[in-house]
Amino acid sequence: MPEPTHDKTVIDIAVPVLNEERSLERNVRALARFLGTRCPHDWLITVVDNGSDDATWALATAMAESVPRVRAVRLDRRGRGAALKAAWSSSDADVLAYMDVDLSTDLEALPRLVEPVIAGLADISVGSRLAKGSRVQRSLRREVVSRAYNLIARAALGYGVRDAQCGFKALSREVAQKLVPEVADDGWFFDTELLALAHHHGFTIKEVAVSWVEDTDSRVRIAKTAVEDLRGLWRLRRDGAHNRDGAGDPSRPAAQLEGVAARAQARWEPKEPAEAGPAEFDSYALHYERAVDQAISFTGRGSDFFAQRKAELLEALSRRHLGDLSRLRVLDVGCGTGTLCRHLAGRAGQLHGADISKQMLDIARASVEGAEFHWYDGEVLPFEDASFDVVVTVCALHHVPTPRRAHFVAELHRVARTGGLVAVFEHNPFNPLTRWAVRSCDMDKGVVLVRGRQAAALLTSAGASVLGRTNFLFTPLGGQLGSKLDRALAWLPLGGQYVVTARAEHASPSPASQPGTRRAVAAGQPGT
Repeated sequence: MPEPTHDKTVIDIAVPVLNEERSLERNVRALARFLGTRCPHDWLITVVDNGSDDATWALATAMAESVPRVRAVRLDRRGRGAALKAAWSSSDADVLAYMDVDLSTDLEALPRLVEPVIAGLADISVGSRLAKGSRVQRSLRREVVSRAYNLIARAALGYGVRDAQCGFKALSREVAQKLVPEVADDGWFFDTELLALAHHHGFTIKEVAVSWVEDTDSRVRIAKTAVEDLRGLWRLRRDGAHNRDGAGDPSRPAAQLEGVAARAQARWEPKEPAEAGPAEFDSYALHYERAVDQAISFTGRGSDFFAQRKAELLEALSRRHLGDLSRLRVLDVGCGTGTLCRHLAGRAGQLHGADISKQMLDIARASVEGAEFHWYDGEVLPFEDASFDVVVTVCALHHVPTPRRAHFVAELHRVARTGGLVAVFEHNPFNPLTRWAVRSCDMDKGVVLVRGRQAAALLTSAGASVLGRTNFLFTPLGGQLGSKLDRALAWLPLGGQYVVTARAEHASPSPASQPGTRRAVAAGQPGT
């Protein structure tokens, strides 16, 4: 990890965890990578395990030994408030912060969170999902509960904070030393009580807009937490914490804060050229599948279900045109975090994935066994000509700028052997629910969807022989019934998605196209 130029300020970011063995290492390493390449200050990550009964603590201690600037703290009791008290009371950093282990909040908001505290223009900085400019993806239920609770809290406590419960906060060590010992709650109400006491003592609270994606695997029990929070509000109101008796200035000049935010963003720019591909795809890596799940939640199914349907269809197409998939060498181009590869790993003879986002590939490697993953520059696939029996790309073509699509498809064809299969899966622009889902997904903002005949024309131009188009996902039904319906309606171009399949056909071998060589290609880089 590269060492940025540090000043003397030290930031300690606490990450409370409870039974997070599946995501702990991946997300903490992602946070460390972000800080190591972006943060202009010294920093530390404190993982606080408060009562896990899975492998979380073992993973936390292993990371503390192997990852620089990561330490681990263990509590025998549960509660986010207890975890933060333990982490902050044992730290001598200048700025104390915390964020949820699921990294629901986009890390790009971190400079805006900590810099006002470092500059002395805010005593506490709070991420807000309800601030102007925030982008939030969460269920209607959580949206309603959150807004209702925050309205009640503001009315009861008299502070101006719009979102007390977002797991993204920072404060100076001096303020923490004053406030944390006074906070009675050790659970989820800790956040609200901390802000209420800050308001009570006259400290300055700054809210910053965030991009936030709901963790569908969250440990929060909404109904139980809401009841406990209401009891906490009653207690603070009873004890007079809603009365402001501090002499602090609650409103520093907005122009100063905006100036700090602008300078902070410049200071936190990457310290080295990006190696992981287009920044927008790296920034989506941690939230990719969750964002897709949010966009298609109306179907009652998640991305994993639809990936399984594609894997089953690809296996059937391979059997029809080429043979048993278990005997074949398969490449998934634009594999992302390995959503499809997880279902192909047990079906394909040899499985490879390629993507332009190194961060997505890191996630794929951690979650898919029996596959090899490769980074490519969006220009030339890092494989010899005619390397694979089956080359597939799933909903990547619509991310490629229109002028670059012919080149992208030509690369798919190049690495497929003569007689091999090239399969292009895409969203069906004629399906209104598909268009709605695409509009709802941040990653798909502004994309131009690909019609089936356009995909077929691109394959033909690349030199492949189109075998046909199969429409599928007419219903979200699973099992044999859903598959039978798709097979019966495959001719109808109204399914949620389609796949165009083609047979790779190469000219007679020449020195420039023999296996073991790569074809020269024009400059330019598509985004997949």
